Amino acid sequence: MSRIMSMQRDIVILCNNRMAFPAIQTLYGLNKLQTIGVPVGNDEVLSFCSAFISQSGINLIVLEKEKVENQLQVLLESSEVKYIFTMTFPWKLSEKIIEQYPNLFYNFHYGLLPEMRGCDPVFESIRQQKQETGITVHTIEKGIDTGNIVLKHVIPKATNVTHGMLCTNLSYLGAQMVPEVLALLQTNFKGVPQDETNANYYKKAAAGDVCIRWETQDAKSIEALVNACNPWNKGAYTYCSGWNMRILEVSVTKNITEHSHSPGTILEINENKGLIIQCYNNSQLRIHTLYTDEGFMSGHKLLAFGIKNGQKFTSL
Repeated sequence: MSRIMSMQRDIVILCNNRMAFPAIQTLYGLNKLQTIGVPVGNDEVLSFCSAFISQSGINLIVLEKEKVENQLQVLLESSEVKYIFTMTFPWKLSEKIIEQYPNLFYNFHYGLLPEMRGCDPVFESIRQQKQETGITVHTIEKGIDTGNIVLKHVIPKATNVTHGMLCTNLSYLGAQMVPEVLALLQTNFKGVPQDETNANYYKKAAAGDVCIRWETQDAKSIEALVNACNPWNKGAYTYCSGWNMRILEVSVTKNITEHSHSPGTILEINENKGLIIQCYNNSQLRIHTLYTDEGFMSGHKLLAFGIKNGQKFTSL
C-alpha cells in the first residue's frame, strides 16, 4: 500500500453512475486520482464530481460522445496517465485508441465474466436468481467485456436484494479491489483470457423484459423481476382494470387457498392480509408496495380505487 501511495496522481476514471463514487474516493485517498471523466448530461454524477473536485483539486472533464476520443487524446498528450479505469461508462472506445495506448484501459465490470457480459449485469443477476455475483476487472479491447481478466471477486447474492441495494454493495467492493488491481498492474500482469465457452451477452433491458408475465412466471420469478427493477424502473410493469402500474416490493407467501385460480387473480385485498395474487404453478405472492401515477402505495390501498377480490392482473 505504501508503494502505491508514494506514486504520483496518474489514474483517470471514466464513469456514469454513483457506483464509481467509493472507488473515486479510494483512489484519491491513495493519492493516485488525477482526472474524472463524466458524460455530458448526467447531472447527478456531475453534481457529485463537481463538489468533489472543488474540495480535492482533481481534474474534471465533461465528455461528449462525438468528441470523446479527441478529449482523451488531449488528456493523454498533456499529462502523464498510467491507467484509465472505466466504471459504468456507457460508450465503447475505438479500436484505434486502444491499440495506440496498450495496457492503459481497464474496465470494472459489476458482474461476473464471461457469464454476465452486457451493460447491466446487476439486473440480470437478480432477475435470473443467481446465487452469487461480483466484480470483474478486465482489459478493454474491441469486443464488449471480452478482455483478459485481471482480477475477479465473487460475493454471495441475497434472495431479496434489490437492484439499488446490490449496486451499493458492489460499489464498495469495487473500492476495496482498487489497491489490489493497482498492485497487480504494477507487476505488468496481463490478465487471464476469458473462457468463451461460458460466455453470455445480455442487451439492455427492453420494455418487455420488465413486464410481469403472470401466465408463465411463478411467485419466485416475479419476486426476482420486481427486485431487479427496484428502484431504477420504479418496479415491474403490470396491468389491472385498465390501469397501468408497477410493482416495487413483494414476498412469496404460503397458499391462502387450495382452490384453483388462474394466474393474476386477486385472492385477497384488505388491510389485514394486504394484496395477495395467484401466480403460475399454484404459487402465491403478497404485494407490499406498488407505484401508479397517483403515487407510491401499499398493495391493499388499491381498494380505494375499486379493485376487488377476483379481479385479475394481466400482462401489458
